[in-house]
Amino acid sequence: MATVELSQQQSDWLDAGIEHFNAGRFWHAHEDWEDLWKSMKGNASQELVDGIQGLIQIAAMLLNHERRKVRGVTNLWTKSSAKLEPVIEGIFGIDVASLYTDSEPFHRDVEDFSLVAQTVKIKQQS
Repeated sequence: MATVELSQQQSDWLDAGIEHFNAGRFWHAHEDWEDLWKSMKGNASQELVDGIQGLIQIAAMLLNHERRKVRGVTNLWTKSSAKLEPVIEGIFGIDVASLYTDSEPFHRDVEDFSLVAQTVKIKQQS
């Protein structure tokens, strides 16, 4: 897959989003990645832009799960899946396959909301 060199500001947004996500601050991760996503539109491949949008949607899905919003969880899972599948091999050092696998059970947990969103972490590719 084609890659793009991130500017320092873009790298900062990416890293801040990962830090917030891994601390369970999904709203903050969403905001950082949204800045990154907006900055990449028109300057990177659609696949990469969509991949970042998929990360945003996973963060939003987990936030909706915490808030026990069934429709938000199911809709965001469907949207994020479509965006992440093309970049399942990873983007910007993020292990997308692992994130996808760890996030997937949450869209089926909308009956009892027994899963804990903070257990999902972004891992670096090895």
